[in-house]
Amino acid sequence: MKDIIHQSSALPLTRHGAAEATDRKQWLRFSPAGLWKALLLLLVLCIELPVFGQNIQVTGNVHDEAGEPIIGASVIVVGATTGVATDFDGNFILNNVPANGKLKVTYIGYNPAEVNIKGQTNIDITLVEDSQVLDEVVVVGYGTVKKSDLTGSVGSVDTEKLNAKGAASVLENLQGTTPGVNITKSTGRTNGGIDIEIRGKSSINGDTNPLFVVDGVMCNDIDFLNPQDIERIDVLKDASSTAIYGSRATAGVVMVTTKGGLNVKKDQKTSITYDGYYGISKAARMPEFMDGQQFYNWRISKFTYPAWATNNFGPQTPYWMTPTSLGLGQALLQKEIANIESPYVLKELMAENKTFDWPSLVTQDGKQQNHYLAVSGSSDSANYHFGIGYNEEEGMYKGDKSSMLSFKGSVDARINKVISAGFTVNAAYTRNKYADDGAIEQAYRVNPFMQAYDDEGNIIHFPGNKATLGTDDHQFSDFINPLDRMRNSTHRRKTYRLLGNAYLQLDIIQGLNIKTSFSPTYTSYRDGTFTGYTNPDTGKTYVDTDGNTAVIKNSSSLGWTWDNTINFNRTFNRIHSVGAMALFSMEKGSSESSQINGVDVIEGTDWWNIGSGDATQTTASSGYGMSRMISYALRVNYGFRDRYLLTATMRWDGSSKLADGYRWTSFPSVALAWRISEESFLQKEWLNNLKLRLSYGVTGNNDGIGNFGYILPIGGPVYYPYGPSYEAGFYPNGIVDKSLTWERSHEFNVGLDFGFLQNRISGSIDWYQKNSEELLYPVKLPFESGGDLSMKTNIGKVQNRGIEISLTTVNIDTRDWQWTTTFTFAHNKNKVKQINGVSDNFINGRTGSLFIGKSVHNVYEYEWTGIVSDRMMTVPDHQIAKDKGFTPGQQVKEFDYYYTCYGLSEGQPIIRDANGDGQWTEEDKQIWSSDPKWTGSVTSNLNYRLPKNGGELDFSFSIYAKQGYTVASSFLGSDYYDVHDRGRGKMAMDYYIPAGTMIDADGIRADGTFINPVYQTVTHYGSYPFPNAGLGDGLGPADSYYQSARYVTDDASFVKVKNITLGYTFSKNILKHIACKNLRLYFTVTNPFVWTKYKGFDPEWANAGMKQDGPSSITYQFGASIKF
Repeated sequence: MKDIIHQSSALPLTRHGAAEATDRKQWLRFSPAGLWKALLLLLVLCIELPVFGQNIQVTGNVHDEAGEPIIGASVIVVGATTGVATDFDGNFILNNVPANGKLKVTYIGYNPAEVNIKGQTNIDITLVEDSQVLDEVVVVGYGTVKKSDLTGSVGSVDTEKLNAKGAASVLENLQGTTPGVNITKSTGRTNGGIDIEIRGKSSINGDTNPLFVVDGVMCNDIDFLNPQDIERIDVLKDASSTAIYGSRATAGVVMVTTKGGLNVKKDQKTSITYDGYYGISKAARMPEFMDGQQFYNWRISKFTYPAWATNNFGPQTPYWMTPTSLGLGQALLQKEIANIESPYVLKELMAENKTFDWPSLVTQDGKQQNHYLAVSGSSDSANYHFGIGYNEEEGMYKGDKSSMLSFKGSVDARINKVISAGFTVNAAYTRNKYADDGAIEQAYRVNPFMQAYDDEGNIIHFPGNKATLGTDDHQFSDFINPLDRMRNSTHRRKTYRLLGNAYLQLDIIQGLNIKTSFSPTYTSYRDGTFTGYTNPDTGKTYVDTDGNTAVIKNSSSLGWTWDNTINFNRTFNRIHSVGAMALFSMEKGSSESSQINGVDVIEGTDWWNIGSGDATQTTASSGYGMSRMISYALRVNYGFRDRYLLTATMRWDGSSKLADGYRWTSFPSVALAWRISEESFLQKEWLNNLKLRLSYGVTGNNDGIGNFGYILPIGGPVYYPYGPSYEAGFYPNGIVDKSLTWERSHEFNVGLDFGFLQNRISGSIDWYQKNSEELLYPVKLPFESGGDLSMKTNIGKVQNRGIEISLTTVNIDTRDWQWTTTFTFAHNKNKVKQINGVSDNFINGRTGSLFIGKSVHNVYEYEWTGIVSDRMMTVPDHQIAKDKGFTPGQQVKEFDYYYTCYGLSEGQPIIRDANGDGQWTEEDKQIWSSDPKWTGSVTSNLNYRLPKNGGELDFSFSIYAKQGYTVASSFLGSDYYDVHDRGRGKMAMDYYIPAGTMIDADGIRADGTFINPVYQTVTHYGSYPFPNAGLGDGLGPADSYYQSARYVTDDASFVKVKNITLGYTFSKNILKHIACKNLRLYFTVTNPFVWTKYKGFDPEWANAGMKQDGPSSITYQFGASIKF
């Protein structure tokens, strides 16, 4: 039997023939017992050999936790090249698979799964969504770090949260997502800008903005990026995080990671994605301008006078109207000035309802659309991502429009085990078209009785003059129709942006690599304006001037940065984690600009043929600038048992903007973190994360220094006669400080990260204090230095101190329901600590002044506190009251007190007398902060999986609040609230009307009496001054003070619902029939609700200039996200 076992075990070794026949007779020697054992052994071998000695076919299905099939999941045999992708039902078939092998299944957004085959021929595999991706890695300067190992204060937002808000720009989408990042739209018009501050204003220099870093490339803005191309944004807030960027980082750093090749997982098959939406914008929450009846009442009031004389004011002045054609007749535009029985135009227009809503004539429904098409994939040695985007926005004003075509390309290749290389390119072409600024500003000043069109629909050039209104003398004005003004000019701009990065990396040994990257940037724009198109009806321009002007501006800038880094990361003995980075960087930037102005060029050629204009009036100018910088940096990271963490950095910058001896400076930082939750005494099931962070760092700023700012500039030319010719002369233009140096900020930060109950509750709290010094500011020089001169030097100090809170809660997390909410809160206190080297205030107008102990952003103005009425009041404890015979605490009529002390009559504005001396002087002006006391946001996301693989519904909204601040509003200070004129359109002001005032009449009799006069029987207690034709247009002694004080908002605080979104993701069972992997349709409403006391267009841009102001809007978007 021994022989039989031996021979039998040898048989399978020869697959294509019989066993060796050296001793065939041995097969015939057996016994009954041996035969039985041999048969049993043969049966076992027949069963097991096909299992363990042969390959099999394996089928299966891959699905998610809800049972939805996953299309395109990668299923490979570990250790072999065999692999397939799942079909539209999530099924797969693998042939020739080792029966004892292992399968690995991967898909983007899910945790990889490995399954032992164990001879199974059909396998069911469930993939679990990877919800930890965003939390695991944070992008920091020149590298990444696990969030658990992060020692600084960094806020992170992924593309899904960014684009959920549906805004047209990246920064607007970022608003409210990260505490301490204050983002505000600066205009209500398309093509406008967005202001961003991180932890307050760190400089008294207006040019200071955060640094943007896109895929490792530094730039000044991210306006050229399509929102759908962004993978994530990391905001570096504290100095320990930003110090690695040295002199660029005092205002914070915004790290932008786009959807590049490195974001594509290895062995991902080629996929095509489309993300886009189309939206309609409707003007919303328009300020209430006067309609026909309201303006009719206003105009009559403006023609009332104090009885008997224009300046005959008393405590309670009676008002009346002249019963002549120059009184009621002029107010209501009587057709014939000499005929008191002739009809009144305003009454006729009211009866015929021939009034116009002028704001609606220059506004329109806006349109928004954004589309982004991308293809990405990978192989064993390379990853790639290419995308093209188109973004267009048609503004609320007719003529405002912008569009952008963008391209993205990224390839990352692994050449061999040592060498890897890649490149990224972001390119954009932007076109902007602008409505006429003058037309926009004037459109809201037209009263509703001015006639926009004639009966045939033609634009009336003078909508408010006597010819249009049909009178022989009375009129509103020779005001040019804003609709004609809109036809008078063309203003367009084209911009080209290119940002690239190419790198080569050598992985020398495990944990050590050397990387060099070169990053060029290029920007070029052409801006053309033509003003003065000919009106065929008048032969002049549409604004009644002679001739035209054309301006062409060209500008281009080219820069490059060459970064070289050495990175080392190793863990020793499983407890010591050591990382180090060394940097050498060089950068250079140059810019060129030119401008040509022409007069009387050939019409129709706009700015393309300026040479055709008047040669004697054609002017040209040009400029060039250049700067260079060299930098060195070191960063060391150390972790002990992933529990005690240290990060230390040092950067040295040297800039050509500064003189020798002042060019170089260093920016150190250090940060410590203690992961308390990793301590044995806190190993609790309910505690998932508790980390304490401490950091200190120094950052800098040189934005306020011009190129070679230490060199004395020249002015001129000035032409001097030398005989028959003139020679150009040039002269020193100002005084410079050759010892200019960097602005520096020292910041201390304490933070706590936490996570409880399986991270159902997680978030962070940060407290910081940032002291900025050596701030650049122009100092007034003595007159003896050469006249009215100033010199920029380092003398100011500013402090920012605040707290930031972020909280995320997972309220529901079941198989079918998921509901999460995120809350943010931020408070920052900004103070000016020093000006001009000493503790002096600097007075420079309503919004440009600086005061020790007050915010850099402030309003300095008189305060309007109310209207003098006929009510009773309590006499204040003021010196002027005592001097005038009043007793503090005494009850008197308001008009008696204010007339006696200040000469104010009933219905006139009260200006605060802060020191109670009876005079309004600079000492009475108030200082308001334009920084919010706090900002906050709430975001909610709810998902529901429909039964029977019916897909998924999602509902989300976000709310943003900015509270407790005051601004100087051009809207409030404009003609809309001005009581001086009586022919322009006004806001529907609730103004004061004293009892007994005549407010209407049907006409005038020959005997000089009114026909059917109407009087105000009781006092109307309005909140605005009574409009009349008395002294100071009815404002009396408070005239100029009120005109200044009304610019100040009572409170510009607001709460906005930024977006409400409802989406549906189709079931994969449905999508398999259209060869689609994922399809989500959604409907979004942006800015549907706003709560505010502000009376202008929108509180968010309440401080915008009149030309930049504009309506708030609600946008309705329909969008889709598709993946093939």
